[in-house]
Amino acid sequence: MHPLSMYYILNIAIGLIWFVNGLICKILNLVPRHQEIVGSILGLSYAPLLTQLIGVAEVIMAIWIWRK
Repeated sequence: MHPLSMYYILNIAIGLIWFVNGLICKILNLVPRHQEIVGSILGLSYAPLLTQLIGVAEVIMAIWIWRK
């Protein structure tokens, strides 16, 4: 396999991990454990909002990785 092809495949895979983790696990809250972890560290009253903000940051990171 050409090294440049491997670079693109890895970029897509890494970006996909950040995207899924941010959108599905945190923004859509389909994995409540993520919100519980944030709540145990930063407080339960702030957990829903902060979890969604972390999810948005992860989606932005995925887009940033894909643009490279």
